[in-house]
Amino acid sequence: MGWLGWLIAGLAVASAALALTLRQVRNEHDRDTALIGRVRTSALYTRLYPLLEQCDECCIEQVLIRAEEVRITLYKPMNRVVRFVFEEQGLDPLDQPQTLRALSRAVALDVACLGDPRKFYYAEKTAPRDVGEKDRWYEYNVQPDYKDQMLRAWYDQREPEEGIIR
Repeated sequence: MGWLGWLIAGLAVASAALALTLRQVRNEHDRDTALIGRVRTSALYTRLYPLLEQCDECCIEQVLIRAEEVRITLYKPMNRVVRFVFEEQGLDPLDQPQTLRALSRAVALDVACLGDPRKFYYAEKTAPRDVGEKDRWYEYNVQPDYKDQMLRAWYDQREPEEGIIR
């Protein structure tokens, strides 16, 4: 077999590998999309959604999605923290990593600014636990330029006494 034959065989193998990889990525995406859909129709999300609606147009600094809570920190009013603790709502903690990740993605769908990488960056965090397991959580953190832009826009507004800025 000449070099042309080897080239054609190599291209055929590379195409098959690429097709298999694309199929796996598509299947993984479809599973993630289905799981996000199930999370968005769950009892947990039904209770969390009104809080997300309130915070959608707020000055959000950080959103932490942990196994036991969703915590939203605002930079205006300064350092206001809004917590949605699952146990206080009569819900179990999320012990499945893929469900926790799906919840973090669902939150970004309903708080539109979180999905914009120019405004927020998304990070997966882990820390060791006592038993050798890992504690996993997800964060959305405001980009410094976007926060500065928003603070300049609110500069002449006085700090509210109560409530969430709209």
